[in-house]
Formats: sequence, C-alpha cells, structure tokens
Amino acid sequence: MFKNDLYKIAKARLKNDDDVYDLIQETMIIAFKSIKKLENPLCFKTWIIKILISKSNSMYRKKGNSNVISFDEVENYKLNDYSNIEHAEVILDFNFICKNLNHEDRTIILLYYSERFTDKEIGEILNMKENTVKTKRTRAKQKIKNIMKKGDQIYG
Repeated sequence: MFKNDLYKIAKARLKNDDDVYDLIQETMIIAFKSIKKLENPLCFKTWIIKILISKSNSMYRKKGNSNVISFDEVENYKLNDYSNIEHAEVILDFNFICKNLNHEDRTIILLYYSERFTDKEIGEILNMKENTVKTKRTRAKQKIKNIMKKGDQIYG
C-alpha cells in the first residue's frame, strides 16, 4: 500500500535499488514484528516511515558514506504518481532535489510536498521540533528558488 512512498523516501538516501529494496524489506519486517506497539492504527503511515528513516540512519552509520546517494549517480528517476497534483508546474523534480539538497533537507521536502505530512508530523518522524522542521523546509525552499533563479539568468 505504501510501497511507492517508502521507495521515494529510501531512494532519497541510498545509492542503488538493491539497498533501497533491502531497506524497505527490513522496515516491513520490523513493522510486522512490532505492530502491537502501534498505538493508533490511523498513524500507521507515519509510524512505518519513522521506522524506515531510523533504519536508513542505522545503515548509514554502519556502511558510512559509501551508501549515501551520490548526486552524480541519480539518473532518470521520476515521481510516478502525479494524480494528486493539480498543476504540472508545481511538480518538484526528484533529480533536482537530490542534486541540490542535503539528506535532511531532501527528506523534509519529500515528506512535506510528496507525502503531504505536516511540519508537526515530520517533526515526529525525524525527532525534531515542529519549528525546526518549518525553518529547515523554508531554507530548503529558498535554496531551490535561488538555484532556479540562477538557471533562469543563465538560460533565459
């Protein structure tokens, strides 16, 4: 049910699809084993994404930078589901985000714009204060705007 959502979030952090699918599989196993700990079934998506991000951070610590996505290696990835977006011009290109934002900013932008989580929910997922998430999201948006502005100046 959340396969595409988990894939997008995992892909924002990991280099190759094998690692992404391993991460998703491990996340599902942990979720299955821990399902009794889920207090509110309505929060399942938030809960499973929190597990995914936690597991991703564990993989990062174990494998080091060799598992982190290289901006040069992101190729031809596009968001598949545009059905909830009214205007094509507001679609954020995943390659653009990966090439120009750090891991934390990428995650916040994806959770906010792609997954439609609130700042408060993102804060719960990433163990941050709501205002910290809002500040980081605002700064990430400004980075994107500045880069796009430079592109307009260069390419007209």
